[in-house]
Amino acid sequence: MKKIKPEIIVSFGGYVSVPVIINAKLNHIKTITHEQTLTNSLTTKINSRFVDKIALSFENERQVRELPASKIVITGNLLRFQLFQSQPKRPQNINFKQNRLPLIYITAGNQGSHSINLCLKSIIPLLSNYNIIHQTGKNDFPLFKKMNRSNSNYFASDYFSTEDFAWIINSADLIIGRSGANTSHEIVAFSKKSILIPLPQSQQDEQLLNALWVQKKLNRQTIIINQTDLNPKNLLTAITSLSQITASTTKTKITPNLKLLKLIHEII
Repeated sequence: MKKIKPEIIVSFGGYVSVPVIINAKLNHIKTITHEQTLTNSLTTKINSRFVDKIALSFENERQVRELPASKIVITGNLLRFQLFQSQPKRPQNINFKQNRLPLIYITAGNQGSHSINLCLKSIIPLLSNYNIIHQTGKNDFPLFKKMNRSNSNYFASDYFSTEDFAWIINSADLIIGRSGANTSHEIVAFSKKSILIPLPQSQQDEQLLNALWVQKKLNRQTIIINQTDLNPKNLLTAITSLSQITASTTKTKITPNLKLLKLIHEII
């Protein structure tokens, strides 16, 4: 820090930020900590004692009560600006025999989800009326790679770049996956139909809280399936149910990013 001499430090909740934030306080460097989830991590609680401002993604009364009220600013979460391009470019390697079929996107974060992947594997042959894009994660990709060639309506990859994902989320009719903070905010921002399977081991059940938040915002077009209830039959039933619902086409603006940038500018 003495070498870099930052004017401001922004933390996003990683535990390694604690000594950095404390050091910044001792050296009179301005600081912000940003909590992306609906619950306050131990890191956020510790950092809140030393930072100048606390940025929150949600206006959650319980969350606010645990932190110094005078420091709190509701900024929303950060969304990648590439997602909001008016005409994102279609990935060259994604080609379906019938491009007009409804598009399902399955994702569970960069690592993927083995349980969701296995459940999906058995019902892919039953989803011939949909095109499917599946982000499998690195570990399970070999299980699905061959299906790219044997199913004209299916495309799997272990990972998608931001540029590819921009086209996918704009084009998707239905999203299936976990309910991390980023995924949840993206679903709401783009008013997408979704089937959410919260990660049961998430800190303070934050993924379940995220899923309930999405359901509150997009009630008719959101189905939550608990991990213990996840099976091919339930997943297929949920897909069929949501296919009969027309999703809202309203997008939100990228104001969360601007709010956080404004906050950084103000305290410098």
